[in-house]
Amino acid sequence: MSDRTTVPIETPVLEHPAMRALRRLWSRCGESMEIETLKQKSRTAVYRLTGVGSGKSAVIAKRCLPDTAWVERTVYEEILPCLPIRSLQYYGFVDDEREQVCWLFLEDAGKARYSALTPEHRALAAQWFAFAHTCAAPIVAGIRLPDRGPSHYLAHLQFARNTLRSSLSIPSLSGDELATLQAIIAQCDLLELRWNRLAACCDAIPSTLVHGDFQPKNARVRSGPEGMVIFLLDWEHAGRGGPAPDLADLDLTAYWPVARESWRGVDIGAIKRLAIVGKIFRWLAAVSWEGASLLPRYEERPIRRMRYYHDQLAAAIKELQ
Repeated sequence: MSDRTTVPIETPVLEHPAMRALRRLWSRCGESMEIETLKQKSRTAVYRLTGVGSGKSAVIAKRCLPDTAWVERTVYEEILPCLPIRSLQYYGFVDDEREQVCWLFLEDAGKARYSALTPEHRALAAQWFAFAHTCAAPIVAGIRLPDRGPSHYLAHLQFARNTLRSSLSIPSLSGDELATLQAIIAQCDLLELRWNRLAACCDAIPSTLVHGDFQPKNARVRSGPEGMVIFLLDWEHAGRGGPAPDLADLDLTAYWPVARESWRGVDIGAIKRLAIVGKIFRWLAAVSWEGASLLPRYEERPIRRMRYYHDQLAAAIKELQ
């Protein structure tokens, strides 16, 4: 993946795929002074197009695969505008059928990342999600979104376990590495036996909009005359379900005072249990995603991460007991 490269002014930026897509949306848009590559893989990418927005502001162009683009489009078009909280301005969507990709065009949230080590950031994120979760519940009820409830994460558990079982036959694994994979498989077995208990924790809260991948790289903060504002990015893992996955890393002392105004029948104990369940869900998803990298060949990096995931799952399981 390349990161933060710039196309110089003298290059024909109007021929860049992001600019071609933007001109389908805005036929009279000006020429970008430069194009900064923020992320790039084989078929997906994120670019910053400077000077093409209102007042010569920058526009973010996100090239997505159709399988996830529709989710983000739904969130930006049908849900976020209905919520009483700040979100990125959404400029539009372009379907490039020839290249089999889609483009989303968004306000540039800036370069200041959210930091979980900054108390003001943590409080801001918690309050943002509290408003989003409570206000989005009636909205998403009638909108097509992927399921992000317990069954989604049970599928992650089962996929992860099957992948790790297959990985046990990799001849280059050391004894310690085999032990780590076997320990995670045992954790999956234990959690599957207790899955009804995890699902019951989720049933205590109404289904709502779930981001599903809240972490520092997917949030930006901006300071202005009205104070500090947070913007959530990358909604491709979003869907409808209990808010457990989003609660995993939030400051619940800042979340609860907002959420309790809408969830009158819910106590702080239920929110704390749901946050622990969210940690389990998130770590199972991480094992599932990382496990796919172990096959068909051994790679050291996923194995190192598996040790960390095992420890985090163990801590969350202990918390829930």
